Amino acid sequence: MKKRIVSLLSAVILLFMGMPSYAHAAEMKDATITKFDDGSCLEIVITECNTRASGSKSGQKTISYKNSNGEVEWKAALSASFTYTGSSATCTSANCTVTTYSNDWYVVSKSTTRSGNTATTQLTMGEKYLGVTISKPSYTITLSCDANGNLS
Repeated sequence: MKKRIVSLLSAVILLFMGMPSYAHAAEMKDATITKFDDGSCLEIVITECNTRASGSKSGQKTISYKNSNGEVEWKAALSASFTYTGSSATCTSANCTVTTYSNDWYVVSKSTTRSGNTATTQLTMGEKYLGVTISKPSYTITLSCDANGNLS
């Protein structure tokens, strides 16, 4: 019985040792903050996801709109996958998800396209105050990959 438990425990340990670690599966590559006069800001972050296949890259560009109290009102995340050869790159898939954290914001329109080595989302958000739309800011989110697999 004791040998059986030791064998089972050893098998479990070997199983976990063979599994890849996902703690470092994504790496933040770039972050910028644009501040507005009213104290709100846009935080833009590019995250690169590690892939096993050479010549391929996945990443995400996230835009977070924060109010003057630093609370996230909404977030848009453009995710894209690319292939690259050293002489060219191609965007193979792209998708954008928008999450609102405030009842004052809503998506007016959103479209995502890919062309060549670039994924692009055209996004218009709506802001309401007392049920009346008071602004409709528009954003263009792009994520590109160069021939060497660098995201921007």
